[in-house]
This record gives sequence, structure tokens and C-alpha cells, in this order.
Amino acid sequence: RTREGWWLKRRRAARRPGWSRLFGRGTDRGASAIELVILAPALIFVSMLIIQFALWLDATHAALAAAQEGDRAARAAESTSTGWQQTATDVAMNYYHGLDTSVLGNVSVSRINYDAATNTVSVTVSGRLTGIFPLNISETVSGPVECFRTAQSGGANCG
Repeated sequence: RTREGWWLKRRRAARRPGWSRLFGRGTDRGASAIELVILAPALIFVSMLIIQFALWLDATHAALAAAQEGDRAARAAESTSTGWQQTATDVAMNYYHGLDTSVLGNVSVSRINYDAATNTVSVTVSGRLTGIFPLNISETVSGPVECFRTAQSGGANCG
């Protein structure tokens, strides 16, 4: 048994009951669980956003690559054949299916346009992103029609 001094007795008596329990040592019991409850949904949401961004990036690249291939075929075939639009559509769709990706659903060549004033062809490939948050993806590529310009036309017109 130890003998307490008068100064310790007075100090203990001055303390409020429960004060140390609320604000003293050891009051952070359960704080980790509460932090986890607050932060876990936010971390899961950020992880889902990162995955969605990766899927969106893959889908836009796939649609862009298919549109580029369709545009290449359209630029080369426009001046030489009558079925150049079907050729461009077939090439774009075959290229997309050759990528062996399933990030886009309902993929289609939604628009093929020839502008006679600027002598350009544009191809648009569209689809629906099959991700966490479904989005519509559409990529358009345009370029000049490839043709042989003769000296008789002064290099101005094809043919």
C-alpha cells in the first residue's frame, strides 16, 4: 500500500466524473470503424469512376479506329465506284468486329457524307458504351477524296 499525498487527493477530487472518459486517453475507440463507414463508399465510387473512364477511353478509341478505316475506304472508293458508301460501311464494321472488343453495343455507321464543295468524305461510327454508366459514343472522321487530277482540268477536278 502506498501513501498518497494531499496534492493527489485534491487533484482527483477536482476532476469531473466522466470527463476523462469523453476527452481523455483512449477516447478514440471505434474511430477506425466510423472512418471506414464514411470513406468506403467514397473510395468505391472513385474506383467505379476510374473503371468507367477506362471503358469510355477504350470505346472511343475503338469507334475512332473503325471510323478511320471506313473513311480510308470511302476516300479511295468514292471516285471509282458507285457503291462506295456500302464499301465504307462494310470496312468500318468489319474493322470494329476485328478488334474483338465488346465495350460498344449497337455499333453502326450512322452517317457517311460526301461534300462536293470541299471534295471530302466523312464517316461517323456510333454505339452505346456498355459500362457502369451507359453512354452514347460517336466518332467522326473526314478526309479528302483521293483522285487523279489531270492536266486537262488544270488539277482542279477529279478525272
